[in-house]
Amino acid sequence: MLGLLLTLGICTVLIFNILVNVGGIYPANYAERKINEAYDLIQNADEVTEDIIPVLCHYVIFSTDGEVLSGNMPEDSVKIAWNVANHGNASGDYFYKVIPRPDEYVVLQYSLTPQYQSAFLREHFIEPQDLITIIVILSGIIIILLPSVSFGKKMKRKMKPVMNAVERIKNQDLEYEVSYSGVKEIDDCLSSIDEMRNALKDSLERQWKTEQEKNRQMSALAHDIKTPITVIRGNAELLSEMEMTEEQEKYIDYIASSALQIQNYVQTLIEVTKSVDGYQYRFEKIRIEDILGDIKKQTCGLSEVFNLKINWEEQYISETVNIVYDQVVRAVMNIIKNAAEHTPKGGTINIYIEEQSGEFIFTVEDSGSGFTKEALLHGTEQFFMDDTSRSGGVHYGIGLFSAKSIAKKHGGRLLLTNSEETGGAKVEICFPLEKDCFAR
Repeated sequence: MLGLLLTLGICTVLIFNILVNVGGIYPANYAERKINEAYDLIQNADEVTEDIIPVLCHYVIFSTDGEVLSGNMPEDSVKIAWNVANHGNASGDYFYKVIPRPDEYVVLQYSLTPQYQSAFLREHFIEPQDLITIIVILSGIIIILLPSVSFGKKMKRKMKPVMNAVERIKNQDLEYEVSYSGVKEIDDCLSSIDEMRNALKDSLERQWKTEQEKNRQMSALAHDIKTPITVIRGNAELLSEMEMTEEQEKYIDYIASSALQIQNYVQTLIEVTKSVDGYQYRFEKIRIEDILGDIKKQTCGLSEVFNLKINWEEQYISETVNIVYDQVVRAVMNIIKNAAEHTPKGGTINIYIEEQSGEFIFTVEDSGSGFTKEALLHGTEQFFMDDTSRSGGVHYGIGLFSAKSIAKKHGGRLLLTNSEETGGAKVEICFPLEKDCFAR
């Protein structure tokens, strides 16, 4: 690159010298040389006229008292010329030559820069040295750009195997064969990428096998759980046929309905472990009265276990709802169970069901200690446990996370706040009507 620029500079100087030698361009000292040649002629001429003034020069003729007699020098330079005639010095872009004559002074103005021989070019075109400078700069830019563009295109071709490898890995295609570029540094990079690909492939295969084995074990365990659940349900049904008190019948009913709910959850777990894509949501049109009846029944069972009072209020106008029944019941019951675990014995849980502003909303308030600041921020994250202020039974940070996930699958949302009425925690789970999750 440096050699090309040096060659360009030498060629430019040679071209400039050729133009000077053939007369296309006057050298920088041309006007000064012509002034020296015409000095005697101007000094001794009977009358100074423009035709004896050297080319590339402007002139002015002063009388001895400073009166301008004639000339073609620009007006803004006349005062400078008179100062030179009297004091012999000047500053600026031009030089001056004073030629004394009887009773007058002739002052010539010139510059020490190359000039075109053509008067037209001198008047309408940029000066030769500026032109040369521009040519050198443009040529230098071209010399730099052309190799750079060429190098860039070449590097792009050489880097194509790297980009291809990265794109394949991005698309989870780990079975490709690496093609090398022929450039050592790039090929070293490709070798590292290939090692990473093989390591990633082995890791994913091990992870897949582990996941498959875990799913098989979970599926087998879930299948085994179905047997004792069936026994519990069968015995509960047998007990219900016997003569019992009203209170005993209530408890047997709780056992039977809860066993059925567990059986449904186990079936869902089996489907999840057998499905590659996870649980498939199948929406059905359900009567809102039925789903609320189921939730209320399970809530009453919880209240008996935890010795709590339930304040239940509902207000809605829709008759049916298009949901995944078990999932919605599970989400709402997770919230209610979470509230029950964090409410002191003898406390109250408020449950409000309402339909407003295009949303169907379940609101659960407990009379416990409420959410901490950290819980308000992270309470719906998986495995989050905050026991610093909300004490209760053993839990694993799954309930609220699961409820939020189910709400999102239905196009809804879950909000955590603290209740101004009870001073405890307040959880809202909402399902929007406008996304056709709920139908009138």
